Amino acid sequence: MKRGLFKASAVILNSLDYSESDRILTFYTLEHGKITGIAKGARRSRKRFVGNIEPASRIDLVFFHNDKSALVRVEDATLIDAHPALKSDIERLSQACYLLELVAEMTREGQHLPGVFNLLTEFLKLLEAGSGDPVLRFFEIRLLSMLGYLPHLDGCVVCRKPFTAEERLFFSSEKGGTVCKRCAAAAGSVAAVSAGTARLLSMAARFDTGKLARLKPGPAFLDESEEILYDFIKFQIGKELKTKRFMTKLKNSSL
Repeated sequence: MKRGLFKASAVILNSLDYSESDRILTFYTLEHGKITGIAKGARRSRKRFVGNIEPASRIDLVFFHNDKSALVRVEDATLIDAHPALKSDIERLSQACYLLELVAEMTREGQHLPGVFNLLTEFLKLLEAGSGDPVLRFFEIRLLSMLGYLPHLDGCVVCRKPFTAEERLFFSSEKGGTVCKRCAAAAGSVAAVSAGTARLLSMAARFDTGKLARLKPGPAFLDESEEILYDFIKFQIGKELKTKRFMTKLKNSSL
């Protein structure tokens, strides 16, 4: 990116207090991918940034890029959609923050992928409408696909043989996908997964958001897909996500 003033459509991924008056912000933008910037005086301003720089908000961003600094300087942020329904419900807010953290951790600055911006804005809308856990699984598989990390789901990743409908399957994050019973013994840590779950995840990676919103998968899919996808994501990024830990505690407290 050259030195100069830029405008962008952005979703705020993260906001951190910095010094006595500033904030460090991470955005995913339609035009430039992920960028990190500083909003000078944001903690004291009553006009420029009030209510406009909270995580999950969609904004029109104006920023200045100095090629001598890793941080852009946020000049203005006009609120487009604050997603109020998300922020009024702790469960939906935690789910939205999970999507934000996934994008923040799995993308790198300078990687321009407009599809990721569109995916994030579409799925925040779905969460705001109350779509729940299936949305998280579909977002995970779509994001993995867009970023080139899609696991192999259409056969055994080791021996490459296709699966039969009745076959017992397993998933190996280390191997990068589903494995048959014969190959599972040498695949390290594996989790059992049904052929139906593997098939639906493979389909979901290719479906547009409108079609995904109409799918109503059963409890078996939700349980299996959550286990294997999150383990795969942890394997790829090398750590656990903070929002996932919080969501687990929240879920356990409601049981």
